[in-house]
Amino acid sequence: MTINLNATCRENSRVLIWSLRNIQNFVYNACLYEFEDIIRRTDEADIIAPPAYNPLSRVINKTISVAAQKVKSSALLSVNPYGSAIDLWYEYEIYFVILDFPWYTASINLLKNWRRRCRFAVCYIIETWSTDIPALANFMPFFNQFDLLCVGTFHILPAISQMASCPCMFLAPGIDTLKFYPNLEANNRSIDVCSLGRRSAITHRALLEMAAQKPFFYYHELTSGSVQRLSNHSTHRTMTANLLKNSRYFITNHAKANLPGLITSDSEIGYRFFEGAAAGTVMIGCPPQGEHFKRYFDWPDAVIPIRFDEPNINEIISELDARPNYLKRVQINNVVNSLRKHDWVYRWEQVLQKLGLLPTRAMAVRQTRLKVLASDLESTLPTQNWPSCVYSSRSDRSRTGKE
Repeated sequence: MTINLNATCRENSRVLIWSLRNIQNFVYNACLYEFEDIIRRTDEADIIAPPAYNPLSRVINKTISVAAQKVKSSALLSVNPYGSAIDLWYEYEIYFVILDFPWYTASINLLKNWRRRCRFAVCYIIETWSTDIPALANFMPFFNQFDLLCVGTFHILPAISQMASCPCMFLAPGIDTLKFYPNLEANNRSIDVCSLGRRSAITHRALLEMAAQKPFFYYHELTSGSVQRLSNHSTHRTMTANLLKNSRYFITNHAKANLPGLITSDSEIGYRFFEGAAAGTVMIGCPPQGEHFKRYFDWPDAVIPIRFDEPNINEIISELDARPNYLKRVQINNVVNSLRKHDWVYRWEQVLQKLGLLPTRAMAVRQTRLKVLASDLESTLPTQNWPSCVYSSRSDRSRTGKE
């Protein structure tokens, strides 16, 4: 296989992003490649995306990812599924790679001198669970090549920090808040309830019945995103943004909410919370428990809690619909706080701060724009405060306050 990746590189760039967008091009990873695109637009960054594996390389990669979870072998982790390796021409300040799962390190071996050419190396591991710890230990010799490990699952941080010889930090999900920024003045959202990804069969059934009985638009997925692949992640993100900007309510639950056996006590913040808030939906669902979630969604009614399995969802929605001013306040607060806290540019700034590096002028320009949008929108907030709604632990269906 003949591969030329250096053609996309520029001599004056300070960041090299190693992107798996051609390999792990699943629907659920589109948000990660959105992060890479934001870095490229706001920093002096090049993106190298190795090509999809051919049939033989795919078998090699699969063998490595499975075997390395069972056997500790540095030789196994150094295998290059592509065959011959490539030299990196230029030097960079930062080498940055996002892995959806820690088992998919093999493509990194295509670039044989990345560690020598880059002053700092950062790996962002998105999804790891407590049950993965024994297997993850076998991969630590590879990850210890990096200067900083970022993890996307908060509860795994202590275990990884203990195993790693380099600093580790939690890096929360983010969002392109400009892409998801809605027009809240229009007040013409045509989708009543939107549900993306994992869901409760009980809540889903109740919403289907509601949609069958009256004019009620319930948007839901018909196939699992875990097997769908994308040829263009950006267009999919635009579609997701437009769906949510046209949705009144968005069902949002903690990550893997339908798989309690997998997550055990690891209740994590999924990407859907950041998408729903940025798009100005009213989020209803089962958020993660504890202070961790409250740290990132620390404003009133960011999520209106309901049970994961909620057969009375139709009554809850009817009661909320009777409080339009309260809902407007929820929508505005969600967007304002997203602009101030959850844009991907803030996450990248966290990485730079950890490395002791300065942000770029383009990052400052974007942040200024976000703050102006937030302030302008905040000025439209209704002056009156209304009581919050809590349905997750109540046997009765009455709301907590009146307008």
